[in-house]
Amino acid sequence: MAPDRRGNLGEVNIEIVIHVNRVYRLALPAATAPTLSNRIATKFGPRRSIVHVMALFARFSTHRKVEQLIRNGVGIRESTWQIGDHGPETKDALIDGVIRWVRSSMGEMRRPYGIDHVALALAARDREGKVLCSNSLGVLRPASFYADDGPEQIRAFLLDAERSMRGAPGEMVGALLSLGDIAFELKSRAA
Repeated sequence: MAPDRRGNLGEVNIEIVIHVNRVYRLALPAATAPTLSNRIATKFGPRRSIVHVMALFARFSTHRKVEQLIRNGVGIRESTWQIGDHGPETKDALIDGVIRWVRSSMGEMRRPYGIDHVALALAARDREGKVLCSNSLGVLRPASFYADDGPEQIRAFLLDAERSMRGAPGEMVGALLSLGDIAFELKSRAA
C-alpha cells in the first residue's frame, strides 16, 4: 500500500503470482480494494476460520498416515500364479485359484465400522521379471468375488496378459489391499 501526501492510502498494490516466473501487478484506488479482493478467486477460496484450516491439516495428515501404512504393508496381501499358453480348463482352474485366494484373504481382514472394501491389482510379468501388463480392478465389495463380476474381470485380465506375453510363460502377481485393515490401524493409532 502506498500512502498519499496526507497519509491516506491512495491505492492498493496487489501482486498475484500464478506461475513461478510470472507476477501480475494491479494498482487500485483504496476504496475499491476490499470489494475487488472479495472477488479474486484464490487457491484456497474465501477466508476460512482457524477450525476449518485445522480440519484441512487433519485431512492431509490422515492422507499421509494412510500412505505410510500402505508403504509399511498394512492390509496388503500378495500372491503369484504361473501363467502361459494354457488350455481353457487350465485358465478356469487359475481363475478359481485367484478367487479362492481373494476370498480367503478377505476372510482374514478386519472390518471396523463395516468397512469391507478391497482393492485388487493384477500384473503379468515375464521370466525376467519385466511387467508386461497390469490392471487395477478398483475398489470392490466382497460380493463381487461371489458373483460373476470378479471371475469375469480376472478372465479379461488373463486375455490381456496372454496378448502381451505372446504365448511366453510368466507369472501373474496379485495384490489385495484391505481398506478395513487400514481403517483399523488408523483407529488404533488414534486411541
